[in-house]
Amino acid sequence: MMAAHAASCAHCGTQGVKLKRCSVCLDVSYCGAECQKAGWKGHKQTCELPLPLAEVYQKVGEAHESNDWRGVLTWEGRMEELVAGLPAASVNYLLHVFARAHELGLESTGSSDHALSAIGLEERRVELLGKMERFRDQGAALCSIAKHLLSVDKRLEAEKSFQRARRLGSQHGFGLVESEACLGLGKMAMAEERYEDGVQMLLSAKRV
Repeated sequence: MMAAHAASCAHCGTQGVKLKRCSVCLDVSYCGAECQKAGWKGHKQTCELPLPLAEVYQKVGEAHESNDWRGVLTWEGRMEELVAGLPAASVNYLLHVFARAHELGLESTGSSDHALSAIGLEERRVELLGKMERFRDQGAALCSIAKHLLSVDKRLEAEKSFQRARRLGSQHGFGLVESEACLGLGKMAMAEERYEDGVQMLLSAKRV
């Protein structure tokens, strides 16, 4: 299990540094004055006394729908408030939204911080989806975790995540999940010059 999800700079998404919250709204944090200044043009539209959670939920959803990952992460500091007391389906939605924002942030910036954040959020989803018995989505989340683990060179953990997804797909008859996991395992094996294993996995992915 990865470390608990950490807050990010609302402008650049950086983690692992001491962040300073906006002194007015307390909703967003920045890693320094430069990011705060750069992010002000967008933030000034919402910089006011803390918004009610219902409005924050709406703004997060709107930013997600428009693929505005920075807009989603602007509200990351209130994520735990948002998920508290919500039904499991709504919690899963919010975890997915913030994980997706970090995926887009990773694509945009290449920062490993985004990958680690996405992993932590998806791990929470895996646990929640298991309790909800939504095993297809759980398998897809495990494959997503594996891909992010590969991006930060955690190959052993990635292989375990793909293997778990493969077993889950096979057990519950979700061919797409099993196929995606086999494809991931096959590509890993080929990259490591384990060609026999790689070919076997890639063929398995096609047969499912």
